[in-house]
Amino acid sequence: MLPRLEIYLNSHPKWITARWLCACEQSLPLLVQALLACPKGPQHVLSSLETVEISIVNDAAIARVHAEFLNLPSATDVITFPYGEIIVSAQTARRFARAHSLSPTCELFRYITHGLVHLHGYLDSTPEQRAELFAIQEPLVEQFCPPSDPDVMDMTR
Repeated sequence: MLPRLEIYLNSHPKWITARWLCACEQSLPLLVQALLACPKGPQHVLSSLETVEISIVNDAAIARVHAEFLNLPSATDVITFPYGEIIVSAQTARRFARAHSLSPTCELFRYITHGLVHLHGYLDSTPEQRAELFAIQEPLVEQFCPPSDPDVMDMTR
């Protein structure tokens, strides 16, 4: 059974458009279906979840969560809770994308995918674990990332 995916936009940058969010809502169930066909990691919970909540927030909000639950008072890209909550930072995605000449929406989608791969049981505490996680994550991002909205491309630079 596929979990229901709910996306909450708690940060409203102009480069995250309704069109792009709609495309995500269409592509993410396909991504989850493909992910569930991949080998399960040792901490797998994804297929047992009824719902996965994805919250798109700003750096201040993710820093508060990072401090409260992981004792690290700084912004980060993604935080995943095993009960099915993924929190991603739109500001971090945009900053990283700018620094590496990437699409911020694709980087944000990568963070969402990263959280889903964590829920599929993959960890990234060691270089070996990171390599395994990225070997699952990156082909999924490449296959399922919705294109950036051409109406807002100038805003992302």
